[in-house]
Amino acid sequence: MVVAVHGIVLKGLKDFVTTEYDHEAWQAIQDGAGLEGKVYVPVTEYEDADVLGLVDAASAITGEEVPDLLDAFGRFLVPPLVETYGVHVDEDWTGLELVANVETYIHEALRAKQLSTYTPPALSSEWVGDDRVKVTYDSERELCPLAIGLLRGIESYYDETFEIEEETCMLDGDDECEILVASSVES
Repeated sequence: MVVAVHGIVLKGLKDFVTTEYDHEAWQAIQDGAGLEGKVYVPVTEYEDADVLGLVDAASAITGEEVPDLLDAFGRFLVPPLVETYGVHVDEDWTGLELVANVETYIHEALRAKQLSTYTPPALSSEWVGDDRVKVTYDSERELCPLAIGLLRGIESYYDETFEIEEETCMLDGDDECEILVASSVES
């Protein structure tokens, strides 16, 4: 079975590149990844190779390191994700509550749509005190910096301040990433 990524991620990547750089940069990145002219639709599935190839090509073309690009992309992606999946987000939640509930309310909702090959990362979260959540991330994609960027994007979206500590990381050879997120709401 081919592992697939949700189209909203690839559509978001295109929007990120065209916003932060320009349309010509997106075309160059697609060309560099061997995906000239491919259109990404949010409700469709695409092979992981597309996103991984696009990220590598973006790094080569922009001169930005892959982790830095993924972090910035994660930050950029939060508003459209919240807009799209807001029906699964309680309007009274804080950013930290969204972090604590993302697997239950968003990834499970995506899986419930019975997409044939869509495979979101294995993600779990648990409260460890009143103002801390431990997030465990595991994915063959090893897009750990994207997860950190998404957390930073949630922090910004909710106008909160997070302390993020990556206790373990797949990129360092660990089996999974364990990320502690502590929040204090700015007043």
